[in-house]
Amino acid sequence: MPNSSHKLIELDISSVLHPFTNAIAHEQSGPDIIVRGNGPYVFDSQGNKLIDGMSGLWAVGLGYSEERLIKAANEQFRQLPYFHTFAGKSNPPSIELAHTLLQMLPVQMSKVFFCDSGSEAIDSAIKMVWYYWNARQQPTKKKIIARTRAYHGANVASGSATGLPVMREGFDPLHEIVHTSCPHYWRFAEDDESEIQFSQRMAVELERLIEAEGAENIGAFIAEPVMGAGGVIIPPENYFPIIQEVLDRHDILMIADEVICGFGRTGKMFATETFNIKPDIMTFAKQLSSAYFPIGAVAISDRIYEIIRLESDRRGVFGHGYTYSGHPVGAAIALEALAIY
Repeated sequence: MPNSSHKLIELDISSVLHPFTNAIAHEQSGPDIIVRGNGPYVFDSQGNKLIDGMSGLWAVGLGYSEERLIKAANEQFRQLPYFHTFAGKSNPPSIELAHTLLQMLPVQMSKVFFCDSGSEAIDSAIKMVWYYWNARQQPTKKKIIARTRAYHGANVASGSATGLPVMREGFDPLHEIVHTSCPHYWRFAEDDESEIQFSQRMAVELERLIEAEGAENIGAFIAEPVMGAGGVIIPPENYFPIIQEVLDRHDILMIADEVICGFGRTGKMFATETFNIKPDIMTFAKQLSSAYFPIGAVAISDRIYEIIRLESDRRGVFGHGYTYSGHPVGAAIALEALAIY
């Protein structure tokens, strides 16, 4: 092993707090250091060539060292390496990206909000749900229903919506997030229960949860079309249409978390279309830029935007956003990624 690799390992152990890592085990074993990537391959500090079967973290949809994305980044860095989108400011790539996304979506959406990751997209969506119901004079509709085994991110709200114990234990998740059953047909179906019967039972369980919590207290239901980190769980037959009937009956918004599924992973451009979902809000990240730049997005329906529009005028501002929302370099890379897809 080269001395430089030894030094990097020592520096990593002494300096870096790693996500989703056992700190004591890491002190003993040290990091796997990736130094280069090309196509579907990555190369570690010991010279090993490895297939990146996970696409990083479900994200590098176009592989490593894609020249078109590198060129898009370089050109935008030279033109405008940064500007913000607060207080009505904008830049050409973020405008074009929002328009392009809206044209691609399988359901009609009104506006796109930009952020920096899937976790931020989910937190933003939840804040928008709260903002929407407050403006509608229904301030008790704060609870968000997620599902056990769901993965929605690691921020305060997105981590609370995540239904994996390792993401919740020790972190005091928000009490506004409640969980319903995981629709894992293979693992949880009863004897001789068809997929449609299983979906109907999931809907009954959801309705019982809504009745227990009170529909007047529930703002939205959030779901990955295919549950990713929870086990790559494909929804059973007719699951989402049956679930949406329950949500519509109780006036509960639907958030489709397309952070992992979006941009071709299910055979269509968005899993919302694959599984016949009619969301009020959609979230994106990861493959949006093929992970070449941190970028996330939230698309909202006209129903949501119209309320935000009126309420922001009443209050004077829509008080949410990030320093890098609509970053021109990230937007330029994402535009080229969408062109390749």
